[in-house]
Amino acid sequence: SERRAGAKMLDKNSIEDKKVIRRIQSGETEDSQILIEKYYQEIFRFSYYMTGNKEDAYDCTQETFLKMTRYIGQYKEMQKFKAWLFQIARNVCYDGFRREKEIPSGISKEFVRGESLETPEKYMQAKQMSERVRDALSQLPDMQRDVLILRFYHELKIKEIAQITNTVNATVKSRLRQGMEKMKRALGEEVW
Repeated sequence: SERRAGAKMLDKNSIEDKKVIRRIQSGETEDSQILIEKYYQEIFRFSYYMTGNKEDAYDCTQETFLKMTRYIGQYKEMQKFKAWLFQIARNVCYDGFRREKEIPSGISKEFVRGESLETPEKYMQAKQMSERVRDALSQLPDMQRDVLILRFYHELKIKEIAQITNTVNATVKSRLRQGMEKMKRALGEEVW
């Protein structure tokens, strides 16, 4: 029942997004601010995870929303808006940082989700684990790393990840499986 309630909320969010998008596409461009406010934190956390620092994440987030505003007329309702927006963010992050051949650094899953770590011990454990995970993720090919980040840190569905990465579901599943196997070898079964 909790899962169904979550699904209803997601459907409601999708419907609300579609209404706002239709208004924007029909000329009410000031409504873009509604979508920016709704998705800003998620896109910033994703950009931070991809870039590894706040300044670059801020720049990528701003560029993502500029592109969203510029290209919202091309958005098709067959796609989930959130997946479309993450696709833009992913491309912006790669456009800016592939040139430098930097490996994005990871941060703890708790930070990505906006959770707090109450005690110093928990913080240190999470920080150490974050470093191990970051190191293991940095060893993965880009495509496997992207799929793992989108699936486990942003809890996107296979279909949404396929849309973001311009692949098919089977390819996402394969990259997910291969990436998870490599992470298990790097971190140990009990961790991953």
